[in-house]
Amino acid sequence: MTTIADTGLLVGPKNAHQSVSFSGRHHRSSFSEVRAARRQRTLAIVAISTGILSVSVAASAAVVIGLGA
Repeated sequence: MTTIADTGLLVGPKNAHQSVSFSGRHHRSSFSEVRAARRQRTLAIVAISTGILSVSVAASAAVVIGLGA
């Protein structure tokens, strides 16, 4: 009879969560994905609005400087 003496041998998951988790990572629910997509969309809209505002301010400054000269 053969005896295995190596105590560092890992033969399975250490807890129940590891045995059912997908590739060791937490699975995100579809609701959190919807929230993340909504947040990304909001950030994109804010970035575009900020860009338009900065171009408008620069154009207004150029007009004011041009009229003052």
